[in-house]
Amino acid sequence: MRWKKIVFTLLAVLLLFAILFPVYYMFEISLKPQGTLATTEIELIPDDPTLDNYKEVLIGHKEGTARGEEATIKADKAVIRKGTLSTILENCTITIEGATLNLLDPEIIERTGGEDRGDSIVYGDHIKMRSPEVSTTMSVSIIDYSAENVDAKPELNNVMVEAENAEVEMDNFRSVRITKVGGDVWLYMKNSLILAVLTVVFSLILVIPGAYSFSRLKFAGKGHVLYFYLMFTQVSGGLGIAGLIALYGLLIKLNFMNNLAAMALVYSAGSVPYNTWLMKTYLDSISFEFDEAAFVDGASYLQTLRYVILPMALPGIATVAIFAFMAGWTELVLANLFLSGANSPLSVYLYVTLQNMRSVPWNSFAAIALLFAIPPALMFMFAQRYIRSGLTLGGLKE
Repeated sequence: MRWKKIVFTLLAVLLLFAILFPVYYMFEISLKPQGTLATTEIELIPDDPTLDNYKEVLIGHKEGTARGEEATIKADKAVIRKGTLSTILENCTITIEGATLNLLDPEIIERTGGEDRGDSIVYGDHIKMRSPEVSTTMSVSIIDYSAENVDAKPELNNVMVEAENAEVEMDNFRSVRITKVGGDVWLYMKNSLILAVLTVVFSLILVIPGAYSFSRLKFAGKGHVLYFYLMFTQVSGGLGIAGLIALYGLLIKLNFMNNLAAMALVYSAGSVPYNTWLMKTYLDSISFEFDEAAFVDGASYLQTLRYVILPMALPGIATVAIFAFMAGWTELVLANLFLSGANSPLSVYLYVTLQNMRSVPWNSFAAIALLFAIPPALMFMFAQRYIRSGLTLGGLKE
């Protein structure tokens, strides 16, 4: 018997590894530098793990472009390139003319004059910036330079300049433009959370009273309505696709296009039949004697539902909440059609990222996909707590 337990345990471990390996492989890819996915080897542990991909998608970075007649670059290290030749300068000062510079994470230290136009500053007297990386966008001519260590005499005309840990000064600059790149995942995740939470709230508001009525009350047409609910759970997907035109027209008429709350209401309404059946089935398992005991004590239907039934129905409520949350978090078709721009959820952002398969930044995509999977996992863990507590609540009053 002991060897059988060992065999079955090993099989369970292997099965778990097979199920979780794609998730781990995605996590491993997210820790690699950009552009390292295209390889024939599968590494279980990355050689040089980095959190740069998570930093890029969550925080992002700034990119700047500066244009002027003349620029002075003071850098710890600079490389002057002309064709295949390159010259390395250390602790150098380089003055170039006709400068158009690219700057990574630029920081403005001093500025005199200039007009602010959105994310650009145009036609100023003087500006001084600090940047970890500075490079010219095209060939330039060097007016003057000085350095502590020079490995060879540099070319001065039609050269490219790259500098590290640099300070850049420009007089009479034409324009300085600083834009943020990346770091917008928080916005899309916030939209997804709003959608999912509102879907849970709307679903519970609609499902709990309906499920209680079907489980406890008797009224005309109850059987026919239940049958309709059952049929709708089977064909709702097809009706949903067929009704896209009607739904589009309705949202246009009500001016609810690109509205997160309206979209959450659509999601919750579509899940009402299935979740109502699910909740009713659980309420049917709670003995009616609990209701009778509450009625004897003078409780109304609403008080009985609130103080007696709901505490014992927490496992069912938690299950409905999980389904509703997943519907609001993962739905793509309607969200892609009716939400756009600053109201797009994370699911749409992931879909748009995949539209051009040849230019997908797979390392960053893996990081975003793992971040996308975290809230549903946390939601399930949160609901598990209430499932356990719900199983221990309640008791028939004698």
